[in-house]
Amino acid sequence: MLHDFADRTFEPDEFRAVVREAQQPLTFTRCDLRELRLRDLDLSEATFTDCAMDQIDLQGARLGDTAFMACRLMGAQLRNVGGLGFRLERCNLFAADLTGAPLARANLTGCRLTEATLRGADLRWAIFDGCDLTGADIALAKLEGADLRAAALGPCDLDRLGALRGAIISPAQASSIIEELARVTVAPIS
Repeated sequence: MLHDFADRTFEPDEFRAVVREAQQPLTFTRCDLRELRLRDLDLSEATFTDCAMDQIDLQGARLGDTAFMACRLMGAQLRNVGGLGFRLERCNLFAADLTGAPLARANLTGCRLTEATLRGADLRWAIFDGCDLTGADIALAKLEGADLRAAALGPCDLDRLGALRGAIISPAQASSIIEELARVTVAPIS
């Protein structure tokens, strides 16, 4: 049985059969998995590269050591997925639901998380280099040690500021937040 798939479009039953019959980790490159409903599927150790996965439903899926690289996951449902080592790099996750996602220590470099739901996600010590978090729901997310210094945070009200507790931000980001909230100008001492 093949374990490497490229340039394929899958139907839900066909995809489930491929996963069920796999004897070793699966690799999907430039595959079309849009709108597939794959709840609670075990995709441990699978790798997805440059795949179209908009509106995919992976709620409750097991994603231990699963990698998503340069994938388009706009509006994807990744609510309450499980598994350590789950990776997202350079992915477009616009309006994706990552509620409760286990992404502690994840390298989320280059991910677009605009308007994504990260409510209750474990993002401790994650790296957000080059990420866009504009409009992302980070309420109740665990952000202790999360490196947001090179991320676009977007507008920040008091609730959002409270949600950032424990995260690492740059002096420029802190200055911007203070200027927004207090409507003051922060200037260096001359």
